[in-house]
Amino acid sequence: MRRLLIVCVLSACTVGDPDDDSKAGAGLGSDVDSADGTPQFGILARVCAAGTTTMGVDVSYHNGTIDWGRVKNAGYEFAFVRISDGTGFRDPQFATNWEGAQAAGLVRGIYQFFRPNQDVAAQADMVIAAAGRPGPGDLPPVIDVEATGNLSPASVAAKVRTWVDRVKAGTGVDPIIYTGKFFWRDQVGGPTSFANNPLWIAQYTSLCPDLTSPWDTWAFWQFTDTGTVPGISGGIDVDRFNGSLAELRAMAGGGGGGGGGGGGATTCSSATMAADLPEGACVQAASDARWYQCTGGAWIQQATTAGCAQTFGWCQSATLGRAVPPRTCVQKSTDRVWYQCNGTTWVTPVDSAAGTGPSGACSHLYPL
Repeated sequence: MRRLLIVCVLSACTVGDPDDDSKAGAGLGSDVDSADGTPQFGILARVCAAGTTTMGVDVSYHNGTIDWGRVKNAGYEFAFVRISDGTGFRDPQFATNWEGAQAAGLVRGIYQFFRPNQDVAAQADMVIAAAGRPGPGDLPPVIDVEATGNLSPASVAAKVRTWVDRVKAGTGVDPIIYTGKFFWRDQVGGPTSFANNPLWIAQYTSLCPDLTSPWDTWAFWQFTDTGTVPGISGGIDVDRFNGSLAELRAMAGGGGGGGGGGGGATTCSSATMAADLPEGACVQAASDARWYQCTGGAWIQQATTAGCAQTFGWCQSATLGRAVPPRTCVQKSTDRVWYQCNGTTWVTPVDSAAGTGPSGACSHLYPL
């Protein structure tokens, strides 16, 4: 792929648009990790997965003919498939990849490289026509936000808002936003109105990704664009989902890859809680902060906690000034004592050296 020439002074970058026919990550050359691995100015903090992660890929026609069976057999459970670069270039392999990923049993999702200087409604309608109402095994559609079209941050944000609202109206689900920390902060302005949209963060690092406002967590993380995956020739974008396969299938409507449980199962495995939970229990997921209920051995998304036999949610931290997922461990600013969120309240003691507390291993550690 052709890439941008990007000139940065400190943490401020001027970012133009990649040439047409761009895939996820082509415009985010500035969002690589820092040399010493430390979070950059203006970033909230490094946010690691709450527990188990699930591997996947994102693809376009540039990856050639893909043997989806080999991809699945190698342990990759989901795939994001590009439909187009704006309105000007339709990916010629979209239909083949879209159908192939599903036939092999992968959870699948559609993504579009968004051009804010092109017809926004036409771009959104292309996605709606291809994805329709997501069925079991289909993830919410993705808007790939990494090009400005030489528009101001306020204009880019407004165009993204129009696309997100139109696609939600057409598909019935909140789209996922793919972006980079610097790009979103500097070129979109970090608007808080997208806090309810799951985040797919691009950051090529061996550490955990660091985020920018308004997100406290990530659903997906593209951690390399030079991965090696059986069934795909050449370097490939590789991603992690922040949760177990069962939780991934729950986000995808409870289907994909042969289903998310069933067979009389009365418990569900929760990566957020690092435990099996009984039928009827509800957990606020670490990946998207939404509520899911264990129903028939599978996680089913819920609008509210009404009817939940038990609830395990995020805890508000005065030290951090935001809510954090269950099993997070935080050192309290007033007494320097460590506490762990157990899904309902803050509990202690916590062994910060071992990274454990009353609810087990700490999913995150935040010292003073």
